[in-house]
Amino acid sequence: MDYLHLPSGRIAYVCRGQGPAVLLLHGLGSSSLDWQPQIEHLARHFRVYALDLRGHGQSAPLRAPVSMAELAGDVADFIRALDIEPCVLVGISMGGMLTFQLLADHPELLRAAAVVNSAPSFPLDSWKIRAQVWLRLVLVRALGLPTLARLLAGKLFPKAEQQALREQLIERIAGNDRTSYLHAMRAIPGWSALPRAARADIPLLVVAGDRDYTPLAYKRAYVGQLRNARLEVIEDSGHATPLDQPQRLNQLLQAFIAEHSPPVPA
Repeated sequence: MDYLHLPSGRIAYVCRGQGPAVLLLHGLGSSSLDWQPQIEHLARHFRVYALDLRGHGQSAPLRAPVSMAELAGDVADFIRALDIEPCVLVGISMGGMLTFQLLADHPELLRAAAVVNSAPSFPLDSWKIRAQVWLRLVLVRALGLPTLARLLAGKLFPKAEQQALREQLIERIAGNDRTSYLHAMRAIPGWSALPRAARADIPLLVVAGDRDYTPLAYKRAYVGQLRNARLEVIEDSGHATPLDQPQRLNQLLQAFIAEHSPPVPA
């Protein structure tokens, strides 16, 4: 693990391989560890970076409210500090939301982008969604992250043969700093990167697990609002596609990144 000190705080990251730069962004309560199957595969072809967002993993904790634009600003600062622009950005869940925020705020830093089980906004447009957000906040404050981790593990990895993945998820989510988790989570409800992200003409791959939380119809609808996006569906996959279908995702990402990478000099 390497460390970079940005104006906002310390960022921990890993770097593997050689070639065109690819940057991986994890989801809420996760870290770069969840990208291990992708790092190992993609580093055979590209120079792969995976960072821990602020408030996660070994990066600086969050001790005050933060916005999605500020977290995306960390990513922009990281890209500039390592001089890897334009790079291919890949984000899952909250990391995908930050990818949309980068498309809106700093499209010049990106050669192409891929988002996995994510969206360009999180509107609080129904009582059901408001209740779900409120219940998770109450659950974390009242019962703690280990309880949340056990509940999420059963939903993300429901099959009997996924016991090892459930145990891994429980350990990683339970190990989060509770204050940092709550600050990061509160940044999401009501956030939107539309319509500015929709005006970006950056090639975008939208990957959806067929059993993800949000329906495919919702993803098809927002892909239709974007200028240069296409949707790929991975079968028999939930929200944690990098872990429950790593080989299929690796194939999609490798082909997409290669398609939008500069030619290798002769």
